[in-house]
Amino acid sequence: MKKNVLFSRRRTALRRILRTLVCLLLVQHILGVGLLLPRQAIRQVEQRSGVTGTRVVARRWMPKLYATHLLYLTENEAATQLCDTHWTIFGWEGGFGWTLDCTTGEPLYIAERSMSRSDETLWYYYGRVDNVRIADISVSVQAEEFADGKSVSREVDRFTAAKGDWLTKEGRRYFLLRQADGTWPYEQERRRAFAVALDAEGKELFRQEIEQGTFSYY
Repeated sequence: MKKNVLFSRRRTALRRILRTLVCLLLVQHILGVGLLLPRQAIRQVEQRSGVTGTRVVARRWMPKLYATHLLYLTENEAATQLCDTHWTIFGWEGGFGWTLDCTTGEPLYIAERSMSRSDETLWYYYGRVDNVRIADISVSVQAEEFADGKSVSREVDRFTAAKGDWLTKEGRRYFLLRQADGTWPYEQERRRAFAVALDAEGKELFRQEIEQGTFSYY
């Protein structure tokens, strides 16, 4: 008799757990909240951008914005994307993302992503390198002002991809760089960033202004 009662209680508990899971999945599907995994939130952001079938290249933890803030670099053959997510009382919540179209035959694809909360700002640079001559990437941050009707620029920061900034996936090369100091104290000057492609000897192959990217405030 005791065995039957115990079995009945276990079966009832199992049914309740299954019903709870089904309800949770329905809420996730219909409302897009209560996500259990950060990758689900990243998928959500990617779907809003029209990107599917991506794989994770890198994941970075960013506690300066939120204690649970995660940044994901994802890719497929045609695109590279940087998205973020963080944990809330409703589960993992997707943030924002920017997609690089990597189908135009360029030697270098690069974008910038800045994220701010309160007085903290983080600047990231990411992309894909399709030219084998490019061995390294530098980012030149410049301040531009206008004097006597002319544009005058000066370099205020420059940093080069370190060993851990380079990543590979499916035989393709990617990079994810973070500017050490993301503040911009030059209120009267415009901020511009340039990507500098370097060969194996450190010589400059070409440079291009980083015109793609997005800014997010939390």
